[in-house]
Amino acid sequence: MSNVEDIIYKEAIVNAYKYGSAERKIVLRKIMANYPDLRSKVKEIQLLLDKTIAEVNEIPTDRLRQIVEKKYPDSIIEEKKERDYLPEIVNAIKGKVTVRYPPEPSKHPHLGQMLSFCINHLIAERYEGKRVLRFDDTNPEKVQTEFYDSFREVIQWMNLKIEDEVLASDHMELYYEKAKELINNNEAFICTCDRETMAKLRAEEKPCSCNLNNSTEQNLELFEKILGGHFEPGEAVVRLRGDMSSKNAVLRDPVLLRISNHIHCIQGDKYNLWPMYDFESPIMEDFTGVTHILRSIEFGKMREELQSLISTKLSLKIPNFLEYARFNVIGAPTQGRIIRDLVEQKIVTGWDDYRLVTYQALKRRGIQPEIFVEMIKRLGATKSATNIDWSLISSINRKLIEPNSKHFFFVDDPVTIHLTNPKSQTKEISLHPKNKDLGTRKILVEDTLYLSKSDLNILHIDAIIRMKDLYNIRITEKVSNSEFKAEICSDDLKDEVPRVQWVSEPVSVEIVKPEMLYLNNRINKDSLKHIYGYGEKELKNLDIGEIIQLERFGYTKVNKITDKVKMNYIHG
Repeated sequence: MSNVEDIIYKEAIVNAYKYGSAERKIVLRKIMANYPDLRSKVKEIQLLLDKTIAEVNEIPTDRLRQIVEKKYPDSIIEEKKERDYLPEIVNAIKGKVTVRYPPEPSKHPHLGQMLSFCINHLIAERYEGKRVLRFDDTNPEKVQTEFYDSFREVIQWMNLKIEDEVLASDHMELYYEKAKELINNNEAFICTCDRETMAKLRAEEKPCSCNLNNSTEQNLELFEKILGGHFEPGEAVVRLRGDMSSKNAVLRDPVLLRISNHIHCIQGDKYNLWPMYDFESPIMEDFTGVTHILRSIEFGKMREELQSLISTKLSLKIPNFLEYARFNVIGAPTQGRIIRDLVEQKIVTGWDDYRLVTYQALKRRGIQPEIFVEMIKRLGATKSATNIDWSLISSINRKLIEPNSKHFFFVDDPVTIHLTNPKSQTKEISLHPKNKDLGTRKILVEDTLYLSKSDLNILHIDAIIRMKDLYNIRITEKVSNSEFKAEICSDDLKDEVPRVQWVSEPVSVEIVKPEMLYLNNRINKDSLKHIYGYGEKELKNLDIGEIIQLERFGYTKVNKITDKVKMNYIHG
């Protein structure tokens, strides 16, 4: 590459080839990373970049492919290489693999869980295996009916398959049976110590008197008394006889079941003794025949060791454990607990707030369900934490929505242009520069045009400006900062003349634009913006929920049409 223009053109067209259309932010970042000598010319590059990207994004898909594969084949070699995006799978036999989606229905699904579901789905798909949706719903204080439905919805929305659905709370008698088995085998006991005493002895690596003194018969009798309601919450628990001297503190006589009088949203008040997750999980893995468990590294080997110990003591099959690092989205929380706090504190408007990465928010914003599997294929399930930039989400989503998104003109913070020599005409413009099947729209143009205030810097006396798909005008008078007079001067398309979007016969448009909720680890108070402007009259004929492209602005989703058209910004 010998000059700046060639480099910009190459990076823009390769970016468009990979993602459906070129995005300024990604192209600029690529140039700065790959060509360090050009960092001193960043201002020059930025001036050329918008023009180049606009030109590249007008190139038909077939022609785009021809240019890239002929001129820049080295830039797309990596895209054609098969890369394994799944963690190393051990002891996997085709047709014999069972994985699970194990949500606790105490919150709505978020991006991290959705990506985890996708990894499980892809493992089962590769090995022609089985997928079980298992609700870990044995904490009656937290679970709510609406959350069960939410997880069912997101799995269906993402088009992930399940062969079986299990509610852990439907199998309470099985946990009681296994608890009795451990007590009979002198592997578990009833503890009536208070919480402070229990914690103190565990820290000191000392067994409590309940462990040392109670006989098997006494423990069985106490167990039945618990089931009979003779104890209140906190007065008795079932504990495993682990290893109080273990360096793994989790193994120091952990609690297996505890009392709760909370009404369960499905089981009601039928049960008062509830299994802890580390007791319920290995029993359910065995019950549902799970062979491979995918877990985030943060889950920890310590708890994996405990669950394997419980499986061993109960003669249950121990699954293969697979690990991956958590997925983070820059500027957005991906932990259910934090999201719930934001909702409860009314920092966000709800679980479907556009700034969140919950299922409801992403769907409402206009993110397509196919992107999540594609993200796993791009990022891989690795053991290093993955920080996802929103630009990755938008680039994959753009590739999905771009081919069928109708194009319209929109101007924010409008500037009025009065034409001194108007000619009334109806202009017919394609609804998509490449997809001609979408048809055209007709725009009546008379004596007034509206431009975006962002074009104010080029509106000076005698400036010639190209109205995109229309004609050239010359600015003749500045009436005010938001009002100008101009004359139509020619129809010829001139390369050196700036091209701008315009609106005639305007309809009012309001767009909600979400930005990063967190900046520098603090809540960004300006993360939800409202943008006002004018759009084409045809916008009023769109369907609610329809996704379109407002040229030079980005992709938006139509939410409400009254005297104005209300939309939300999806991405650029």
